[in-house]
Amino acid sequence: MRLRWENQREYFQDARRARYLARLVGKTADLIVAMSLWHIPGAAGVFASIFYILTCDGFPGGRSIGKRLTGLKVVRIDREGMDFQSSLMRNSPVAAPFLLYLFPVIGPFLAYTVGLAILLIETYLGFYDPDGQRAGDTFAETLVVEHPQDSGGDPPFDRRT
Repeated sequence: MRLRWENQREYFQDARRARYLARLVGKTADLIVAMSLWHIPGAAGVFASIFYILTCDGFPGGRSIGKRLTGLKVVRIDREGMDFQSSLMRNSPVAAPFLLYLFPVIGPFLAYTVGLAILLIETYLGFYDPDGQRAGDTFAETLVVEHPQDSGGDPPFDRRT
């Protein structure tokens, strides 16, 4: 039985996979934005932070603030446009520690321990997976590719032209 990703592999074989360091820098920039939103007073800051983390890759063109800074783009394996549902699935592992932090008393401890475990797993998968997919990419069936800032036409992985 072939998986959906294996059927699409040929389409993406010319894709310029995102370099791992660029992905780390982009995700760090997104987490800095999220932590900045966290400091908005009251519950609004917490919800703004979690909302940003979950939906940041659903912004137009599949590019969060961090991905725009590093010249990366998230694409769906089925070649459809990136949407907020895919972004939610893709970023749910990263948002889990933020949600755990909200539990009274034990929340910060859970957030840091689970967050560290998720960080290690996601880092390992993103670095050692042959396609560069971390767990969130596998859940949402997405791939992160290079997308130069000056590219005005089709993305560099689009072979239909």
